[in-house]
Amino acid sequence: MDRALLVGINKYPGCPLYGCVNDITDMAGFLKETCGFQMNNIRLLTDARATKAAIVERLNLLVNGARPGDRLLFHYSGHGAQMSTRNPAAEVDKLDEVICPVDFDWSDERAIRDKDFYRIFATVPQGVEFIWISDSCHSGDLNRDFPALKPDHYHKTIMPPEDINWRLQTARELLAESPGRVRATSLASAVKELNVALISGCKSNETSADAVFNNRPNGALTYFLLKELCSAHGLKMPLADVVKKVAKAVAGYNRTQHPQLEGSGEIAKKPFAGK
Repeated sequence: MDRALLVGINKYPGCPLYGCVNDITDMAGFLKETCGFQMNNIRLLTDARATKAAIVERLNLLVNGARPGDRLLFHYSGHGAQMSTRNPAAEVDKLDEVICPVDFDWSDERAIRDKDFYRIFATVPQGVEFIWISDSCHSGDLNRDFPALKPDHYHKTIMPPEDINWRLQTARELLAESPGRVRATSLASAVKELNVALISGCKSNETSADAVFNNRPNGALTYFLLKELCSAHGLKMPLADVVKKVAKAVAGYNRTQHPQLEGSGEIAKKPFAGK
């Protein structure tokens, strides 16, 4: 069976984006028209409905009962961030990349961390072609000025309140001074040694662009990924080669953004959503 969960969030309270819903509707059309996914097996979750609880519930439904030969795809387009945690002694000891549901509020109850993804995706057996696309920011340096983007282009990250920002800066200083004292984890850690290939919009210390192409908003990763997949050889090349081409195109457009491919080497050798 082929199943997809596509999550796009534009209407963040106080911090809107513009191309995320276009990203997932474009991907839904591509999966249906070009990859042979049935419409009733493609689930979309957008804006106010894309809470943490709803995303986690639908992720569990996506992977539940997956068997070798199935194709699964999870596409997230929205804000990303980094969050710190404290140990039982109330010391900062961890810095995580997270994705931000619409109800994100800098608490564990409203963020989706690598541990959440690992728990859900660990059930996916070998032989399933599972691709996760994360068109979001995971920038770790919110104290610096972001690199300038073109007019009407936005960074897919949320600025924290001052108390949270102080904790984040504390974690980064400790990490720089004593890496053994503070751990930094990325979304890639969620797919390490699991049967999942992750295409992320940028490196963990970068931002992804919410951009405008041909007078229409899209995430830069999603736009160039679909453009490459729709090319003459896009669905014939190994996924690793596709992502290399996409990374080159994105970096040419936004020099501070470098998409990455992580996770299953076996899936990386095969075409996107290949049978």
